[in-house]
Amino acid sequence: MPFSRTTALEYLRRAHQQSRLAHAYLITGPPGSGKQLLAADLASLVNGTPATDVFSAKAREIFVARPESKSRRIVIEQIRDLEHALQMRAVNARRKVAIIPDADRLQPQAANAFLKTLEEPPKDSLLLLLSALPEALPETILSRCIAIPLALNGQLQSNDEEEKLAKLLQEASRQKSWTIQFAYRLAQEFQRLLRAVREEVKRETEEALKRETTR
Repeated sequence: MPFSRTTALEYLRRAHQQSRLAHAYLITGPPGSGKQLLAADLASLVNGTPATDVFSAKAREIFVARPESKSRRIVIEQIRDLEHALQMRAVNARRKVAIIPDADRLQPQAANAFLKTLEEPPKDSLLLLLSALPEALPETILSRCIAIPLALNGQLQSNDEEEKLAKLLQEASRQKSWTIQFAYRLAQEFQRLLRAVREEVKRETEEALKRETTR
């Protein structure tokens, strides 16, 4: 169930205020859903760089790895450079931020190299992966990130369900280690929310059909 960008940022802002941000987030959504805008807002929140400068040369302690090779893939050399930068000591108490737009374009070797960073994140770092095709990412990477799904305007779920999902993700971010019981409850809650959204879509579709037949 996708968030609006505004709701997602509010959830992340609360987690930051409570010192409960996860070390890695996977921001997903179709083109135009605001993945880079949310990443810029979050990077600005923890790093202090203005959001408008996050993806520019003005940004400090923010490192971006984009597809740049002829094959439009993110290669292992880029990930090694990013990892080296994250190991450097941050200045002025800034939090270091790594952003990987189009993370689904990671070469297999690059993905394996970045997995080590996800497993042992450098101190005072935040890792942000962005993707419109998260299913193309290895399961080992997906399982180590908190997913933040975004929706295009006009394709959002109801505010009640959105708030429930926000609370669920916030609770997940507080867990230092997941027990089997917690993982099962999390899966059950996601399934319940998904059923609720499906029922709402079904109801709206039936109402639309009724209106059509009565014309």
